[in-house]
Amino acid sequence: MRIFRNSLWMIGALILQSTYGEKLSFFDVRPDLVLLTLAYVALSGGQIEGTLFGFLAGFLQDIYAPEQFGLNALAKSIVGFAVGYGHGSIVIEHVWTRGLILFGAVFGHDVLYFLFRDDWVSILRTGLPTALYTTLVGVGLSLLFFKATGRKIRGYAKKPF
Repeated sequence: MRIFRNSLWMIGALILQSTYGEKLSFFDVRPDLVLLTLAYVALSGGQIEGTLFGFLAGFLQDIYAPEQFGLNALAKSIVGFAVGYGHGSIVIEHVWTRGLILFGAVFGHDVLYFLFRDDWVSILRTGLPTALYTTLVGVGLSLLFFKATGRKIRGYAKKPF
């Protein structure tokens, strides 16, 4: 059931990003909704699920823009694995922790992507603003979700004993 739900989230993110990506742009910077969804999937499902969903999402993006075929699949697989590594070991209840994980995932993806394209300048010109904007969108959506559902975001982890 979780795989089906995560598949729907990922397909929805791909559709939203491809159709409304331009409308969400702010000074020519667009949030990466696919990576936002991938971070959620990887943190909730672990390394294997993060890697598989990262590969599938990247592969679908590569089909859509095939000039660097395979690069999105590789970068998103690595990011999905890295973020999934935190499954069960990182307490993500604090909004700052979520923001740092999301920023690291998006910026890490962009560093990998632009390094393989041998485009060093775009790491700071495109990667950093995209990571900041995606982090703001992700944290904002997280806060809206918790406000709408009535759950609380705690700034500390529960002690195991």
